[in-house]
Amino acid sequence: MAPVNAAGLHGELAIEVEGESLTLWPDGSVHWAATDTLWLSDLHLGKAAHFRRHGVPIGSEPTLETLHRLREGLMRLNPHRVLLLGDLFHSDMNREWEPFAGLCAEFSAVEWVLVKGNHDLIPEALLRASGIRQVDRLDEGVFTFTHDPADRGPDFGYHICGHIHPGIRLRGGGRQALRLRCFHFAHLQAVMPAYGAFTGTHVIDPAPNDRVFAMTGEAVIEV
Repeated sequence: MAPVNAAGLHGELAIEVEGESLTLWPDGSVHWAATDTLWLSDLHLGKAAHFRRHGVPIGSEPTLETLHRLREGLMRLNPHRVLLLGDLFHSDMNREWEPFAGLCAEFSAVEWVLVKGNHDLIPEALLRASGIRQVDRLDEGVFTFTHDPADRGPDFGYHICGHIHPGIRLRGGGRQALRLRCFHFAHLQAVMPAYGAFTGTHVIDPAPNDRVFAMTGEAVIEV
C-alpha cells in the first residue's frame, strides 16, 4: 500500500492500495477506478422500523438520510457498479425496504452486488426483483471482498470488509476527545466504515504501520 494521498475538491481523498487507485469519500464510500465500482458497507436499512416493531419510537429519518446520501453519490459518480459489503438491511422485511427498492429502480443501469452479511435476511427472490445479485464472497483482481474481518483466509487477496463499524478517537487539549468514523487499512485487510446513518462505531486500536482515514463530515483526512 503506497503512502500517496491526493485531496479532491469535495473532501475526497485519493490513495493507492496494492497498485490500485481508490478514492475515499466523506460519506463512507470508496470508488475503485479500475472497475468503476462504488464500495459501501453496513447501511443497516430498516433498523428504525425494526426498533419500532419492538416498541421504540424511532422515525424513518435514518433510512431516508442514508438513501439521500447514496443517491447524491450515485448522481455525482455515476458508477458502473455498486458493491454492498454486507448488512444492507438490518432485519427481515419491513416497509423501509420500499424506498431502497425505488432507488434501485431509479438507478437500474447500475449493477448492484450484495456480499451477504450476518443481518441480511431479505429473500433472494426479492433482491433479484430489485436487480441485486447476492454472493457470499467476491474475488476480483487483487482484492477479496467479504463482510466480516474474521473471514480472512490464506487464499484471500487484499481483504476488503466491514461489519465492525470502525471509529477512531482523536484527543485534544483539555481532555477533549472526538470520535469519528474511519477507514482502517492494515497490511492485509481494509475495514470499511458503516455507511448507514443509524449505526454505532467501534473504536479501533490500529497497529503502528496501519493507515487510518477519518471522516469529518466534510472531508477525509489521514490521522
